[in-house]
Formats: sequence, structure tokens, C-alpha cells
Amino acid sequence: MFWKKLKVLGAGSYGTVSLAAPMDGSSTFTAVKSAEAKDSSSLSMEGGILDALKGSPYVVQCFGEDVSVENGKPTYNLLLEYAAVGTLHDLVDIYSKSKTMLEESEVAYYSFQLLTGISHVHRKGFIHCDLKPSNILVFPTIDHEYDSIVDVRLKLADFGLSLRAVENETHTYWDRGSKKCRHNRGTLLYASPESIACGIHGKAVDIWALGCIVVEMITGRRLWSCCEGIDDLDFKITHEQPVIPSNVSNICKDFLAKCFEKDYNWRWTADMLLTHPFIKSATSSSKYHPKDHGLMISNRVIINPFSQYRRSWVSKQHLFSTCFQVPSNDNFGIFPAENAQSSKLACN
Repeated sequence: MFWKKLKVLGAGSYGTVSLAAPMDGSSTFTAVKSAEAKDSSSLSMEGGILDALKGSPYVVQCFGEDVSVENGKPTYNLLLEYAAVGTLHDLVDIYSKSKTMLEESEVAYYSFQLLTGISHVHRKGFIHCDLKPSNILVFPTIDHEYDSIVDVRLKLADFGLSLRAVENETHTYWDRGSKKCRHNRGTLLYASPESIACGIHGKAVDIWALGCIVVEMITGRRLWSCCEGIDDLDFKITHEQPVIPSNVSNICKDFLAKCFEKDYNWRWTADMLLTHPFIKSATSSSKYHPKDHGLMISNRVIINPFSQYRRSWVSKQHLFSTCFQVPSNDNFGIFPAENAQSSKLACN
């Protein structure tokens, strides 16, 4: 089966993300991250990480990879699950624009999902390093009989900056925007004090970022949105205590205090936070219990649309090719998961 990229959904330092569908006209859609093959090392590494993380219902599913010749250039494609609704950032923005906010019980339920995904990532030996609402995908479950949303599944995505979990390892990075060497890896608004001050990236950086996300879900605003610039933001994160919303319960305040512990050695882990009363209150409620809505089907592994053999990972060639001349395999590099399988050339 040959595929076609229908439109560009977004772009970043890695390349582009496109919506793709089979050329036979079926209604199957996927998201495809793409970069020129010569610049695809980061994207290929992300594919390897997602392959290692497969099996969690709270981490976006990666179906495999493809190398095609597109507009005369060898292009590396990462084949991903498509979230038609968008991201958690989009969801929070919808509530904010309607001048309503998520209920605390909803925030707790979404926090449970995020923590379950983070726990899985950490157990597999990785640190996400760039958790934020725009890197969390939203997958609603529809009750077609009543045409209503009965559950929302959140999935961690965008592992392009992820690291192997080596506790207390220090890092320094060149920031192209500010043209300075920086310690933190990821988006500054969600960075932890130790990552900014010392370049330390342990599992605790993901927990600090989770706290920032929870505050954003509650208030509709980013935690440090009032800062006047990068230097001001650096100073406040490293020297000031985050302001915990006053209009929440005491157990929610305590949960956030555990996330925002300045000393990363004492910050609670994902598994510890899953036992916190704030999370337990959400998972014990029938309102947010998947079994009560008949939603356990959403935990099943999605059938790989790129594999007729139902394999969880595939390596392909020319799914999206737009030319008739097929270069030699030597021009494509090496797939991270397994050797490429040849297929016929698709022409638009």
C-alpha cells in the first residue's frame, strides 16, 4: 500500500510533521515526522526510543520508519499515531477562551495518566526532558450511540530531546536563539532549578515539568508567564518558589509542593506521586474510571496500519516517494530498529 502526505501539521528543529493517508482512499490517518536523510540522526534516535517505550497506553505509538525520495531528496520518515483533536495545550486553550477551567477532579485524572506514562518512561531507563502541554497528545473516546465524548486519553509524545537516565549527569547546550551556552535541555518555562543552575538532568526534571503542567491545567496560564525575559525567567526558577494556586484543595496544594521541591533529591518520584491522595481521589471516582465506561478497549495495542503482519515496528522504503528513479540503498543510511524491507516505488 502506498501513502501520501496530505498537509503539513507543524514544523520544528527536527523537520516537519505531516498528516498522511493511504493512496487507496481509505480513511486511515497517521502523523509522519520527516527530515532530510542527511539531517535525520535526531529523528532516527527518537524512533529508537519510541520503539523501546512501546506497550504503554500513555505514550504515543510509533509504527516504524520509512525512507523515500521526495522532491529529489532522500527523506527519513517516522510513522506515528495521529491525534486528530490535538494537544493538551489546545485543550487548555479551549477552556481558557471559554472562560471556564478544568475541574480539579479532571486535572487529577489527567495527572494520573501523565504520571503513569512518565513512570513507564523512567522504568524503561529514559528521561523525557521536554514535557509540556504541546508535547502531550489528546485522544478522546467517543460513545457513538450518544455522539459524545466519554473519556479522554493523554499520551506523551515528542521524545526528540530525551536522554538515557543517568542520575545527576550534567549537560551544556548551545542555544541558537540566545546564542549562549545553556544548561537546561528542553523548554525553559518548564525547566527545573537544577537543570538551569547546574545542567543536572535526572528523572526529577520530568516531575518538576509535570507540576508546571498541572498549574497550567488549573489556571489556564503558564506558571512563569509574567517574566520579562530569559534572564528574569532563569532567576525566578532558580531562586523563587513557584506560586501554587490558592483556589484548589489542600491535597492538590500538597501534590504540587511535592512536584516543586527545590532539592531534586527530595522531589517525589512518579511512582510515589501515583500513591498521593490527589491522584487516588481521581482514580477511585467512578466518574473517571475507564471500566465503568466500557473503555478498556482503548488499552489495546493499535494495529499497525503499515504492516500486513501486525508487527509493532516496520521498516519500509518509498512509501511516500515522488520520483521514478530509485537510489541505491547505500544512500539511505541505517534504520535504528531493523533492516529496511524493499517495496515498489509509489508515484504521485
